[in-house]
Amino acid sequence: MFDFVLRRCTAVKASVACLMAGFTLINGAAMATADDGPEANRSEAVRPEATIITHEKRRDGACEFTEGEAGLEVFVQGLQTTEGRVRAQIYSSDPDEFLEKGKKLVRVDMPLDGSDEPTLCVPLPSPGTYALVVMHDKNSNGRADIFSEGFGFSNNPKLSLGPPDGEEVMFTAAAGVSQHTIDMKYVFGGDEKKKEKRRKLKRR
Repeated sequence: MFDFVLRRCTAVKASVACLMAGFTLINGAAMATADDGPEANRSEAVRPEATIITHEKRRDGACEFTEGEAGLEVFVQGLQTTEGRVRAQIYSSDPDEFLEKGKKLVRVDMPLDGSDEPTLCVPLPSPGTYALVVMHDKNSNGRADIFSEGFGFSNNPKLSLGPPDGEEVMFTAAAGVSQHTIDMKYVFGGDEKKKEKRRKLKRR
């Protein structure tokens, strides 16, 4: 699915429709809160529901996990604003499940509260290989607004006109705390020059 989208987006004059197709997987599958409803439960008959974290596993400012547990201390950089919320989601070692609806294993969602470089404590099901995606939900609506909100991925792959392949973002975590720094990327951004670029693309 990803390869198809990226091939369609390699033309010299990429359109807004192409950009939207490339990030639909994030908007509709990876980031939308709607995929936690009854429909998602039906599609995940062989997989437990994702672990939703509503509190921070930290002590004295540092992420803390019990002995034998595995977890991530995720440092988020490059936020354009300190508004809204930041969300981290964990996917399995199967590249075909990356960003697919109903396939996330863990989700951590926290308000920014004025922090421009937040740190998230993300528990993992066990030591192993996973993929991580982070979203800056500026307006706290639980969905990915691709023209104004940011995304980041484990290993910080170079982004073009769509999300990275699953193989690019896989990492291996041992027991204990693994530290990851995620650089946020925005399709257009908020300054006037990028807003004008967006308006020109819409007119094509």
